Amino acid sequence: MNGEKAQRDLKIGLFGAALTLIGDCLIGAAKFPDGANMIEGYFAIALAMPAWRPILGGLIGYVGICLEFPGLMTIWPLIRERMPRIGSFYKLSMYVYLAVGGGAVHLPCGVFMWIYKSVTEVAGPEIGYDIALRYLLYFLLPAAAVFGIFFTGASVVQFIAFVKGRTPFPKWYCVFNLLIGKAVFNAVRQLGNTALINGIATSNMSLGAIVMFTALLIGWKKYVSEERER
Repeated sequence: MNGEKAQRDLKIGLFGAALTLIGDCLIGAAKFPDGANMIEGYFAIALAMPAWRPILGGLIGYVGICLEFPGLMTIWPLIRERMPRIGSFYKLSMYVYLAVGGGAVHLPCGVFMWIYKSVTEVAGPEIGYDIALRYLLYFLLPAAAVFGIFFTGASVVQFIAFVKGRTPFPKWYCVFNLLIGKAVFNAVRQLGNTALINGIATSNMSLGAIVMFTALLIGWKKYVSEERER
């Protein structure tokens, strides 16, 4: 992968992450009821927000996650020669990210909220809650579990590659990692219960991707191009 292609792909990924951020905020930027846990909070705001928000948020995020794929794949050429086995796992995980992340995880988050609101309006809160919870348990959580296994594995591979100096980037670039970004931005929930805080926490992965793609874009020319010129 040459520098020009890598920077182009990172810009596409950055644009995709920005779209995903918009989708995340449409779904989750709302104040939860006082004392509600995270799941209860999402059930509650699903009834409070207009139906177009989870629909549009799910669709925009789906497109955004697909566009993140080229940026994520810029890591693989950096590690495939020095770490061929786990590099291959990283590549496979990125295809799982593309196949599952948008259509089977992010979009269904919006669908879950839309189902709960729509069924509740027609059949009442008990039936709405029961159907939405079944959808969550039978479809969303299994897909999220598959996604989580490969996502976590790929993030660990990336962290190891960077911290061991197996890439042209400096070792401290290991902090620019989606799993780390997800943990940091999700921890914002501890600061309170406002629409802004819940929006940031819901957007933990898209914000992490924005930070990571920006850092890689800035560092690619400086670190990767310099090493290849030596």
